Amino acid sequence: MSADTPVLSMRGIGKSFTGVRALDDVSLDCHSGEVHAICGENGAGKSTLMKVLGGVYRPDEGEILLNGEPIAFRHPVQARRAGISIIHQELSLLPERSVADNIFLGLEPTRGGLLDRAAMQEGARKLLERVGARVQPDALVKSLSIAEQQLVEIAKALALDAQIIVMDEPTAALDERDAGRLLGLVGTLRREGAAILYISHRMAELKAIADRITVLKDGKLVATHRAAALTPATIVRLMVGRDLADFFPPPGDPARLGPVVLSVQGAGNAILSDIALDLRAGEIVGVAGLEGSGKGALGRALFGDEPFTRGRMTVDGLDGLIQSPRAAIIAGIGFLSDDRKKEGIAPQQSLRDNVLMTLRAFARRLRPPASGAMARAAADRQLAEVDVRAAGFTQEIRELSGGNQQKVVIGRWLARDPRVLIFLEPTRGIDVAAKAAIYQLMRGLADRGRAILMISSDLPEIIGVSDRILVMHEGRIAGELKRGASEEDVMHLALGTGTAEVAA
Repeated sequence: MSADTPVLSMRGIGKSFTGVRALDDVSLDCHSGEVHAICGENGAGKSTLMKVLGGVYRPDEGEILLNGEPIAFRHPVQARRAGISIIHQELSLLPERSVADNIFLGLEPTRGGLLDRAAMQEGARKLLERVGARVQPDALVKSLSIAEQQLVEIAKALALDAQIIVMDEPTAALDERDAGRLLGLVGTLRREGAAILYISHRMAELKAIADRITVLKDGKLVATHRAAALTPATIVRLMVGRDLADFFPPPGDPARLGPVVLSVQGAGNAILSDIALDLRAGEIVGVAGLEGSGKGALGRALFGDEPFTRGRMTVDGLDGLIQSPRAAIIAGIGFLSDDRKKEGIAPQQSLRDNVLMTLRAFARRLRPPASGAMARAAADRQLAEVDVRAAGFTQEIRELSGGNQQKVVIGRWLARDPRVLIFLEPTRGIDVAAKAAIYQLMRGLADRGRAILMISSDLPEIIGVSDRILVMHEGRIAGELKRGASEEDVMHLALGTGTAEVAA
């Protein structure tokens, strides 16, 4: 093999599903020591292309070459044995097994024909250290946060010592610090000679690490360019076919803010301490912080999932700590989980069934639960209001893109007409066009009098959408920043090294 021969070459790949063309004549390659980024909206064909590479799907047309030699995979195990490791966006860990068990699943070290658990624990410890995961090898996966599980997934991929590594949105669940560590690891893997295919919607990441960028749209190859020749605006235009000049919506008008609808004073639990915040009708308040800072725990405490055990809380004038999600819903609080797949949707049910789920849970016993023509009309009205794009509202929600799934969940809460909406990682795993649509939807809800608390690990999102920014550090609110604060301002507070200019 000559030095100019790519480690991987995919030529003229085509794939159809029941008459739908998912990939149409797509070609790309990747060299040793190169990071080749792949961009596109949800549904552009990125994941399908990677599943063809990983042996999940067999292509209808085209061929795959490894080190210049044609190869055909009939099963993912064959791809793994050929040195291809894929870190999927949807986590595939076994929740009841330990971290070490998951990392070495199918690769278990043995001694004398028996499992060498000591070697597995030590190997897992080294891999976890390499990816910057602060978890123990013997911890059960189900006890970990989503971000920690993502790092375990990456460690699992590295255990294979692959020559080709595919990373599908690897930083989607990570905060700024952990994402920075991962990007540093990508640089190390590149220097060690790995060929890396990197799928991401984060423009800053692409500019930081990619050597080349390929853009897909509607299953077709749009363009491949050197990363240095592309601006974020150019990448977005290639992805969606238009400029997104209004990616972030304009700020709310302070003069139109309504009364305080959610107030917390001196609240805490096992994770949180001295929480004090006010949320007014008509505003979007962002909450930033590093992994483990307590930002996710704050959202769950307000919703009664991991409730406050001390302090005072007032919702729409009524005093009392919320002790359960049901109590929160009755009080007028809606909650979007950061784990949409596990906690947000019923994947095999229709869009209508998903949007009616909360209404049905609160239906009166002596009345039929939300069903029939009136219920269908109500569901369709909510789905139309949030602009869900689907073949039909009887379609199973698992068939939709992440952005449209998130819109369905928002529609479910709007059916209850809550005064307060808590958005936890609202655009995780969503493409740039869908992100812009979610931001516009959130601003529209705030303009119509809802109070929104947006908790996010995406700093550009926090800065671009929020009217005010709260920053968490070690279970406390470290400070409050005005709209337009810099990423540096937020990070200083998140790290406990700065002070805040409190918003007016």
